[in-house]
Amino acid sequence: MLLPLLRKEIKELLMERSILVGAIIIPLIVFPIIGALTGLGMSAAMERAEVGLVIGIADLDKTWLTSTHLLELFREKGIRTIEVKCSSEDECARAAAGKELNAVIMIPSGFTRNFTFGIQSTIMTIYPIRSAAISEISRNQMISTLLLDIFKSLAERVHGGGIDPRFFEKPILENSMVLYLGRILRAPASAVAATFLTTLFGLPLVAVMVASYASTVSATSIALEKESKTLELLLTIPARRITILLSKLLGTFVIVLLSTISFLVGFGIYGMMIAGSMMARIPVEEVAAGQQVSLTLIDLWPSPIFLPILVSAIFIAMVMMTCIGLLVGVLGSDVRSAQQLVGAITFPLLMPPFFILVFAPLESLPIGVRIGLLLDPFTHLFLAIQSGFAGNLTSAITSIMVMLGFAALLLLLSSWLFMGERLITARITLGRRRTSGA
Repeated sequence: MLLPLLRKEIKELLMERSILVGAIIIPLIVFPIIGALTGLGMSAAMERAEVGLVIGIADLDKTWLTSTHLLELFREKGIRTIEVKCSSEDECARAAAGKELNAVIMIPSGFTRNFTFGIQSTIMTIYPIRSAAISEISRNQMISTLLLDIFKSLAERVHGGGIDPRFFEKPILENSMVLYLGRILRAPASAVAATFLTTLFGLPLVAVMVASYASTVSATSIALEKESKTLELLLTIPARRITILLSKLLGTFVIVLLSTISFLVGFGIYGMMIAGSMMARIPVEEVAAGQQVSLTLIDLWPSPIFLPILVSAIFIAMVMMTCIGLLVGVLGSDVRSAQQLVGAITFPLLMPPFFILVFAPLESLPIGVRIGLLLDPFTHLFLAIQSGFAGNLTSAITSIMVMLGFAALLLLLSSWLFMGERLITARITLGRRRTSGA
């Protein structure tokens, strides 16, 4: 008895166009496209990073090993080196911030003596973070791995077949620091990268959830009126159509604003927990002897403009999604069709820029893909968040102004739809397909 009922249930569900399109067809089309574009962008970004790596070398040892053999190994790896004149941590940090360097390495005095005797030596590395793309953060880990490979090759060249396997496995220790917004974060690059990656993925995810919720609430609001046949009655009261529209918008804003506050508070607690557990997640073997590992929530907090940019971007996205939800609610025949239709519309608008821009910077994508993404208003939501995170005020404000323009256009479209009989007569349905015997 179970199998016939199961077949009946599956058949009825698949006859619903909204389920077939929204749950099966759209993901099969959209996610492969997103994957291809993201992979293309990441490949382009990483290839550019690998080809164009520029490392600053502050050589305090100045021996045949560091000034000749080490530099040869860098050239063999395709890495361009620039001599940096600094003798202290602060001077090297200023050099890393002031030049287009991917990293600065300070080789201490006495390095060659220790290295030739097979004694593990410590070098200081500084990794500047200049953008909020995952490819930028991951590049620091790639450089750290390349450095270990280079010094392994140097150990093999110096010691030949008589090398101590333990020394060859890790001939150097990194006293590594990350330079972010003028602040020095004293921790291995891999540990800082893990926290940044979590934040860069989590913040856009919060924006996606808030925006999606706004569209669903607004679509449900107007669709409930149509389904219960109270919309016609509502239009007979002595109130202008624009007043009714504003009441719908503001009502949705209140509900979604409470949701936004809840999301932001929850994410703030989440961020504090991540920062608090950072020390516990740093592997002991990645910390150089004597290195002071110091990470606080203040160190990890983005630029001062970040919070107002984040709140503004999410609020404007909420306005845009509320308008889209109202438009869909007007076009839907009932609550279920409106909710299904709003999902089918918002999914392609939100998901491609979210997944692509989290992993690959916009400038690394082909020009056609860039233009297509920039025409999507929600691309600018994620660009604003990334620019605010990196402290780029001009780019963040530009993205917010573009979002405001799209929001104004959607508001005008919503008011136009509310003015005439379209509010009552408009219908778009993704309902059940009719069979030939119906």
